[in-house]
Amino acid sequence: MTGHKQIVQLDYTPRPIQQEIHNAMDAHRFSVVVAHRRLGKTCCTINQLIKNAVHCEKERPRYSYIAPLYSQAKSIAWDYLKHYTNPIPGVKRNESELWVEIPSMSGDMARIRLFGADNPDTLRGQYNDGVVLDEVAQMKTTIWGEVIRPTLIDRDGWAVFIGTPAGRSEEH
Repeated sequence: MTGHKQIVQLDYTPRPIQQEIHNAMDAHRFSVVVAHRRLGKTCCTINQLIKNAVHCEKERPRYSYIAPLYSQAKSIAWDYLKHYTNPIPGVKRNESELWVEIPSMSGDMARIRLFGADNPDTLRGQYNDGVVLDEVAQMKTTIWGEVIRPTLIDRDGWAVFIGTPAGRSEEH
């Protein structure tokens, strides 16, 4: 892809509220979205990951989508990630490790991978240019500061925290 830029049209048109979410994510390093079920938060943030991955000019871009459980990440986001990256030429997928690689502006392949917060050790030792934490209120409170935040530091990565209102949160 080096030296050759190609415009790819994804099969995604954000609804007005989703566009507001995209605008906020573009304008801020850290964003929080608390909204009702079926608003399209996951679809919206998966598309944000894809957009940022394609436009990233850093070497070997890395992005993560994290759900409370690995099985949730797979059932909630994997189909979206496959669907919306399908039109991108050169896309690679790994079904067993739940990642896609797509060409980025840097000329390197950008990787977007799904994780579960139930096994935080899988997140250690890596870096991230951007992270989506889905249903963050259901995750252990220590996962952000001890595991995820350090993966963002050296690359000045961004994060978005999404979830649904669920009454009073308890310490996990």
